[in-house]
Parts: sequence; structure tokens; C-alpha cells
Amino acid sequence: MKRAVVEAPANIALVKYWGKRNEELNLPLNDSLSMTLDLTVKTEVTLSREFDRDEVYVNQRRLSDEEVKEYAGRVMRSIRKVAGDQGLRAVVRSVSTFPESAGLASSAAGMAALVWACNEALGLGLDRKEISKLAREGSGSACRSIFGGFVLWKKGTRNDGSDSYCEELFPPSHWDLVDVIGLVSDSKKKISSREGMKRVRTAPTLDSRLEFVNRTLPKMIESIANRDESSFYELVMRHSNSMHSVIMDSWPPTWYLNDISIKVMEIIYAYGKAAYTFDAGPNPHVITSSSRADEIENLLRDAGARRVIVSKISQGPRTLEVG
Repeated sequence: MKRAVVEAPANIALVKYWGKRNEELNLPLNDSLSMTLDLTVKTEVTLSREFDRDEVYVNQRRLSDEEVKEYAGRVMRSIRKVAGDQGLRAVVRSVSTFPESAGLASSAAGMAALVWACNEALGLGLDRKEISKLAREGSGSACRSIFGGFVLWKKGTRNDGSDSYCEELFPPSHWDLVDVIGLVSDSKKKISSREGMKRVRTAPTLDSRLEFVNRTLPKMIESIANRDESSFYELVMRHSNSMHSVIMDSWPPTWYLNDISIKVMEIIYAYGKAAYTFDAGPNPHVITSSSRADEIENLLRDAGARRVIVSKISQGPRTLEVG
């Protein structure tokens, strides 16, 4: 019996990905860029040939066999292949510090923690690049949570996904930014990200969005390298708008934002020294310098946020126990 306990962080995408060229391997249609947060998932993984199946518990809730098969199951198949032991089964217990299924990348942190823990428990010796590939198979954005700071996910072009992985562009210490998150809803999404991404091929504006990403990603990286607040904030907001525009342009129609989300967009744009961004959920992430965190928190509360979380830029996963 092998065991490991790890913590893995969530991340917020600054250049978004939405849509896949291969659903089984979670290969994206475009490169993306994220910032690693200090919101974490703590995961304990126990591996044994004595277990008759994989079991996953998230915040004390046992996932159904179908949920396990859809997410952790595909990762565990790959782990067993790498380990050369098809008899291994896993019991996974995961607890998050933030609401799941509310656009805060809990699945990304959880899947990153699962793969990191398996690598530690089994002594596989995989480097972060290879771990990011395995994490990607369970949840696309999970591959970005394997690294800290500002992280680039390369979409790759190969059919087997061998060139779709992540790398750290800038460490957490590069820029003193924070993510001020307004929780306007903690309810589960009606349409999952996985289902929403299946619809994106129906959007007439998809090709324009992909061209926009390819054209502006280098500018985003340059703005981070130079700590150019004006350019960075504009690009972050435009990339958020771009993703949600193509989501709403899909058929059947899908939307993740609500009235408070739109109100926050107006407020932060007018504020001028911060950027809003939204993953697949209504909760705004406002990126700004740490010195403005209190001011942004007040603005979010005034706009209707029931709770505000302030996250610094963080490192990647860390191992708490092995054996």
C-alpha cells in the first residue's frame, strides 16, 4: 500500500482556453496563460492492489462511479500505465478551501493534486512537464496548476498530446499582484465547462476568437515581463470578454455571468487600475496590485459580493506526507 498527501493550487486563466481539438486527451484549441493562486486543495491518495475500484471523495462527498470514470478514471489509467501496474487502484480524499463548481478552478487544483500525489506515492520520478501532461487528461486547466507564478499552456499540434504541456514563464516573485475574488454565487453551474466547450464549435465567432488569442498572447507575455499595468489590465479584460462572447455565441446558448458580474465589469473598467476576468462562472476575479486589494474588496462588496477572497500569486503543488 502506497500513500501521499499533497496540496495543489488553483489558477486563474488570463488568456483563456475554451474548446478542444481532442476531448479524450483534453487538447485545447489555443494556448493559454494563467496565474497560480494560493487557493488550495488538500488531497490524500492511497494506492493498493487490494482495492477493487477507484474511489474519490470531494469535501466528504463520494463521487458516483460515472463521475470517477469521467475525470479521475482517465488519469488513473495513465498512472497505471506509467507505473506498469494495472492492478493498482486508488482511494482519493480531497478537501478544497473554496467552493467547487463555481468558476474557481477547484477541479484543476484537485486533479493536479491527484497526479502529484500519485507521482510521490509511487516514486515515479516524473518531472513537472510530464506531470502536467497527465493532469491535463483529467481536467484541462489542471496542467497549469503544476507550476507556480505565471504559467503558459502550449496547445501542441500532435495527435497524441505529447507536445501539449505547461511551463513557468515568471516566478511568483516577479510581480506583486493579487486576485481579489468576489463570491456572488456558490451554486453549482447548470452547464459544466466540459459540456459548454462541446458547444463552442457552433459559434460563428470562434475563428475570430482564435485569431485574437494568437495575435495578442505575445503582447500579454510582454506586458507581464515589463510589469506594464495599463497594457496588462486591458488585455486581461479583453480576453475574458472574448471567451464569454464565444460562449454566448454557441448553440444551444450558454452563459455563466449574472447581473452582478456585469455590474463588476463596469465598475472595474471605470476604476482603471485593475482588471476583471471570469472563468466559467459568475464570480469576478479582479487582478490588481496588492496595495489596492482593500479598495477593490470594498468595491466588490458594494457591487453585491457576499464574500471576498484575496489570493496572492503562489507556488505549485507541495508534498505534505509520503508513505
